[in-house]
Amino acid sequence: MILQASEGAAPKESHRTLEERWILARLAQTQREVERFLGEFDFSHMVDELYHLTFDDFCDWYAEAVKGRLYDGDEDARATAVAALERLLKLLHPAMPHVTEEIWSNLPARESRLIVAPWPEAGDDTEAGALNEVQEAAVVFRRSGVLAKLEGEERRIFDAVVKPAEGAGDGNAAAEMERLQREISRAEGMLANDRFTQNAPADVVEAEREKLARYRRELDAISR
Repeated sequence: MILQASEGAAPKESHRTLEERWILARLAQTQREVERFLGEFDFSHMVDELYHLTFDDFCDWYAEAVKGRLYDGDEDARATAVAALERLLKLLHPAMPHVTEEIWSNLPARESRLIVAPWPEAGDDTEAGALNEVQEAAVVFRRSGVLAKLEGEERRIFDAVVKPAEGAGDGNAAAEMERLQREISRAEGMLANDRFTQNAPADVVEAEREKLARYRRELDAISR
């Protein structure tokens, strides 16, 4: 889709919109992780990072968010999409060289093969969490049909990716808030129990802390 909609566009990164700033930051953040895992010869975790970047971030969120702008001929969107795809292919190349080399050959104005193309500078990753609230709102909507309060670019991206007009958007907000409050109380109780925090495996305790933080964020998203 990006190759077709951006045909002829030269790669140039723009930070004009939220989805552009976010995907470029996620690419930079993942690149640092990939470099660390390569240095440790930890290929399993490297591939896992690349999988989530490619399918969860680039395909599910960025491509869907920017699709309308690409087909409308937005030059910044087209140039940034090609630049972002170029970066993604470079990160993926150590894990899947043949496929990435073939896609690379279809990018405009290729001066070399991907295998000898320079490794990019990672860049700024400070906005890698810029879509957190939108993504949490998507989880809540898909689970309960309850729409969180989003505005501006966040609402535009949510509508483009989640497409709430095509689904049931008449969820029971009061019931979902009550459910989340019960989950919060349960998690708080477990984490306040010294027998649990001291005797359970560390990853189990950490998972419970992460659940509690997520429940609180989701409750905040639909109650503000």
